[in-house]
Amino acid sequence: MTSQTGNAQDSRPLTGTIPGRPIHPHAPTGAREHSPVEALALRWFADMREGKINRNELAPEYDAHLTDHAVEQMSHYMKRYEFGHLPLEAHVIHTRKGETQTFHVVKIHFPRGDAASVLMGFNQEGKITGVTLTSMAGD
Repeated sequence: MTSQTGNAQDSRPLTGTIPGRPIHPHAPTGAREHSPVEALALRWFADMREGKINRNELAPEYDAHLTDHAVEQMSHYMKRYEFGHLPLEAHVIHTRKGETQTFHVVKIHFPRGDAASVLMGFNQEGKITGVTLTSMAGD
């Protein structure tokens, strides 16, 4: 277990998930429980579409870089491209560990059948160092 994974597990109560239940109320029957990184990506997506961010989860450098205006613009972008629906599922499709950060590419699936990929970086303390929407189906 890496230190990042251990820290991500420690933040699990902040994800807003209930063990054994998916984040979306209309998720398919038998949907699996998400990993801490997947749950965080789902919650980040849901919060960002509402223009909210939990700055306690951000590394100091990223917190200083991510302005309220940038959060507002991302929220507007997500609404403009009709990603206003709660996602159904998330899957970590790639993880890469560097010297001081761990990066995860998370694929997020939506009710209408499309998906988005999110790149999330974490420092050794488990704080978010960056989040980038790398692709959105239909763009």
